[in-house]
Amino acid sequence: MKTRNFYIIVASVLIGLIIFWLLMIAFLQFNPFEDPNKIMINGNGTTKSITLSLTELKSGKYDLVEDKTFHIKNSFDNEYDIIYSGISFWSILEEENLLVQSSSELEFRFYARDGYSSPKFLNLSIIETNPELAILAYEENGVPLSLEGPLRTVMDQSIMPEGEYSSQYSVQQLSLIIINIA
Repeated sequence: MKTRNFYIIVASVLIGLIIFWLLMIAFLQFNPFEDPNKIMINGNGTTKSITLSLTELKSGKYDLVEDKTFHIKNSFDNEYDIIYSGISFWSILEEENLLVQSSSELEFRFYARDGYSSPKFLNLSIIETNPELAILAYEENGVPLSLEGPLRTVMDQSIMPEGEYSSQYSVQQLSLIIINIA
């Protein structure tokens, strides 16, 4: 009887773990088997879907922004400055010729591996007019991102629309960028 109960408990735990991971994959768009060193850019505002690795981003093909101080503001009105290094988001869009229309007619949103996404779509023209103030960062204060990365988006508060906070668009563990027609 004790052996039978033990097997029932083990089977229950295994089924629970399987259901947990299936729910994570299905509802949070979280895939534990996905390479954390790659991001995808797609949407109906792009000419093609593209996947880029951290190595490809650092290859020199895209504009590098090194040791730039970003002014960040959160929803509690706390403001702080952090030094990041990374790749200009706009330079990727230009170099890969990804946009189907002018930036003023497109909008973008960032998604993380853990299911978080930036609060809403923003007009892409803010990135075009300020290419060095919106980056895909791989270093903070000269140190490679680890728990927050390997990539995260960083946007300076100065380019944010009224009522938006740059901290909400600094998405850690970046995995996907959607660009849609507005």
